[in-house]
Order: sequence, then C-alpha cells, then structure tokens
Amino acid sequence: MADKIVFFALVALAEISGLTAVVLIGLFGGQLNKEPGFSWDGSLKTFNYHPLLMVIAFIFLQGNGAIAYRVISATGLQVTRATAKMIHGAFQTSAFLIATVGLVATFKFHETQGWADMYHPHSWVGITAFSLYGLQLLVGFLFLVFPKFGSEVLRSRVLSLHVSSGRLIFILMIGSALMGMSESSIYDIVHPEKFPPEKFPQAVVVTNTFCLCLLLFAATIVSILWNPTFGPKRQKEDSVELITSSQRS
Repeated sequence: MADKIVFFALVALAEISGLTAVVLIGLFGGQLNKEPGFSWDGSLKTFNYHPLLMVIAFIFLQGNGAIAYRVISATGLQVTRATAKMIHGAFQTSAFLIATVGLVATFKFHETQGWADMYHPHSWVGITAFSLYGLQLLVGFLFLVFPKFGSEVLRSRVLSLHVSSGRLIFILMIGSALMGMSESSIYDIVHPEKFPPEKFPQAVVVTNTFCLCLLLFAATIVSILWNPTFGPKRQKEDSVELITSSQRS
C-alpha cells in the first residue's frame, strides 16, 4: 500500500511539473521571446514552434509513454496485453510525429534566415536523440508488435534492449532540451547586461523556472522507471513468456 501511495505521488508530481513546463515554454514562445507568437512564415515565430512541440513530444508524451505500463498496472485496469501495448505505442508514435513538425520548423526558420544548420551542440545531441528515437520506434514495432520478426530468444533480447535504450533516449532528450534552452536564452532573450543585477527580465525567470520543472519531471519519471517495485507485472510476464517459449523449442 505504501509503495502505491509513493508511486501515485510521483506520477502526480510528474504530471504537474510536466504540464507546467509545457505551459511555460508556450508562454515563452507566445509572449516573451524577441518575436513572440506562432506562424509558419519562416520568421522567429516559426522557430517558436520548435521548443513547444519538442517539449510536448519528446519530454511530456515520451515520459508518460514510458510509464504507461506502470500506471495501467498500478490502477488495476483490466486491459489486454495488446491494449496496453497500443496505449504505450500511441504515446510514443504521437511524440515522434509531433517532434517531426517541430524539427521541420527549425530547418524552415534557418533556411528563411539564411543560417547554417547543425552548428550548435544542442543540434547534434538533439538530432542524435531524434534518430535513435525513430529507430527505437521502428524496431519496437517490427519485433514486438507486428510482424514480430525473429525467434522468441531474439525478441526477448530486443525487449530488454528496448526498455534500457528508451530510458537512455529520454535522458538524452532532457539534456538536449536544457542545452536548447541555454542557447535560446543567449540568442532570443534581451542581453542581461542591459538590466541591473537586482532586476531579471521576465523571460529569464520563465525559462529558468521551465528548466527546473523539466529537471523535476525527469527526476520523477526516472525514479518511477528505475524503482523495481513499480515495475509492471505484464511486462515481466512478456519477458518470462518469451524466455520460456524459447527454452521449450
């Protein structure tokens, strides 16, 4: 009972911090950036889609997708294994599609401004994480959903790799988001030397608070994923079933 209370407290904290981060990054792009608002005209308003969509996709949706099995198990919902997989897959696929639009927004902005692409460490880390995420999604679907390539032994190993690599990719996404926010603070917020030390620009307060919410969200998601007492029973059954089937063959 105590474990379940802790679990749901962590989930609640994750949702509050995650949603707050989404609201803050939307506020930054919509009202506090050098060129606030959203538009698909190639201006900074186009770029403003990038952080908003990436945070929604690769932070909030990916994080919730990662703990979906655990939430389903903890709530006692009577759903089939296939349904649980569909819920998990819906989160992760939606995240990839939304993030793709966010990535395109960056390239469109750079092209319109005549800027080079991939010139900042954030870009390299971000595109690496994006590519790994796409590969993770494809391999997970082909081996664990349909048509389930390979033997039971291979699929058991793929499942184990899928779980561990998903956690790594999530951490990469958090790091990339923090690097991107640092870059944005340099280029898109009025230079701090124009303000007295006792007066921070509102945009700085918002972006710094956003980063703290991002770290809190990451900490709660990681705590849920790495705590063995929160592990979903159904995922354990998947691994046992695959290993048992391979031993019989």
